[in-house]
Amino acid sequence: MTSYSTWQVSKTEPIAEQGMVTAKHRLAVDAGLDVLRRGGNAVDAAVTMAFTMGVVDPGANGIGGGGLMVVHLARQRRTLTIDFAMDCPLAADGSAYELEDAAGSNRFGWRKVRDDANTIGYRAAAVPGTVRGLALALEQFGTISPAEALAPAIRYAEEGFDVPWNLALGISSAMPILAACSATVEIFLPGGIPPRPADGNRAAQKLVQRDLARTLRTIAEEGPDAYYRGSIARTITSEMSRLGGLISEEDLVRYQPTITESGLSTEYRGDTVVGVPGASGCVTALQALNLLERFDLARSGPEALETIHLHAEAYRRAFADRYRYIGDPKQSQVPWTGLLSKAYAAQRAASIDLVQATDPLTYGDPWAFDTVREPAVGGGLAHGGGDTSTTHVNAIDRDGNMVSLTQTLVNGFGSGAVVPGTGILMNNAMLWVDPEPGRPNSIAPGKRGLNNMTPLLVLRDGRPLMALGAPGGARIINAVTQVLSNVVDHGLSMQAAMEIPRIDCATPRVIVDSRLADAVKSGLVEMGHATQVVDETFATVHFSTPLAILVDPRDGRLHGGVDPFRTAIAAGF
Repeated sequence: MTSYSTWQVSKTEPIAEQGMVTAKHRLAVDAGLDVLRRGGNAVDAAVTMAFTMGVVDPGANGIGGGGLMVVHLARQRRTLTIDFAMDCPLAADGSAYELEDAAGSNRFGWRKVRDDANTIGYRAAAVPGTVRGLALALEQFGTISPAEALAPAIRYAEEGFDVPWNLALGISSAMPILAACSATVEIFLPGGIPPRPADGNRAAQKLVQRDLARTLRTIAEEGPDAYYRGSIARTITSEMSRLGGLISEEDLVRYQPTITESGLSTEYRGDTVVGVPGASGCVTALQALNLLERFDLARSGPEALETIHLHAEAYRRAFADRYRYIGDPKQSQVPWTGLLSKAYAAQRAASIDLVQATDPLTYGDPWAFDTVREPAVGGGLAHGGGDTSTTHVNAIDRDGNMVSLTQTLVNGFGSGAVVPGTGILMNNAMLWVDPEPGRPNSIAPGKRGLNNMTPLLVLRDGRPLMALGAPGGARIINAVTQVLSNVVDHGLSMQAAMEIPRIDCATPRVIVDSRLADAVKSGLVEMGHATQVVDETFATVHFSTPLAILVDPRDGRLHGGVDPFRTAIAAGF
């Protein structure tokens, strides 16, 4: 038998008592910790980190995008969600794009739009929600001012920060998109090339975003209305009009985040798992957990063939239903109750063969388990896949308040278009909606399209147990589900739960980490799974990058865990 060397990468697990945060950049982590040390709560820390991440990881998120968050307020024993994802502009109707007779280049599998206008450039931008959403969270549940929360982001935008290797690589990879917009080139391609990271002989170049610093300072001084009604709004809409974008003044004025008390939840082995309602990844993750709950996963190890097979079969069913039924609840009839019904999970789980993959696999009928019966209208399977265009932060404070927050620009560097004079890199969330009519996610004015963000909180007996989430496109959904199962079913530590090799079923093939045992990989094939074995490295995006905090039920201490392969940090005190 041939033997190969394999990656054995690990990170230490920080343990703390007073507070802990996770983020994808050290500067954001330090900003969040500083807030907690000064007496701020978890919402304060999460919002501060989110604004900071928009500056120091601009390809993944920023104030030109949107996001989702789950909040647990310990003293009130209250859990809620805030949806500040991007909305389609009012001009986004069935005539907004010219279609071609081919599949598009996007990972959702929609039909191709001429010139990829729903993916690249100003016309791809939907109405941003980040500023309004973060400001609302701070106003309703935080304790610090917007100026305090924005201070680190303003400083790093104005003074600059050393460009890390992963940001330099991301800019290099996105050059064809970034180079199409002169305002974007000025920021990210000075002299026509990406800024240089440190290489051992030379210091890193700094990324300075002075226009963005001025925009952030205006928001700090005047509040979110400056972005949605004031001077920033006027600049955005005038440039959109000049450059062919769809966003109008009315779009910005109308935009509102959605707060939902209690969120969307299910029980998993007695623990309450809470996500964000609507067309996000949360409903699919919770449905997968309902399916997995039907099996005794603890009987086998987290890397055993039996366990991996059951995960794959549960995920494939949840994704089949996802692409068939999920859409914006404001505009589509969706069987939310049916999808998360324990009876429906029992029916779907009964079709899982313990020794053979189900092929062909189709969607189920959750309407039969819903409060009303509606005809099914669907769009079939999407391509899924990973991406580096999203970020996630978690925060827990000394009082047990807990936040899980994901935000995105959709693709890496979003639309690639910066609004001149503002430093705002716009999202390309028009990619979230199907440009063809007659489907749950078809383009429509005001629609909030299908997204993959999956921030989750886990409560045990009403008390905080875990905050977790991830960037990584559709592969977020399986990642957070596996991490949660690793802790709840197999009793792994927080960091160990991150480092176990994973699979992903967001695509028609089962993506399998090469670090799994050869017998498991060959066993999946023998069972009939269409697999693709991949090597996970520091530069690949085969899997998403989860981050989590665990509250030890025995002593209340906080344990951090982050993906070992990529830039991600957990820290506490």
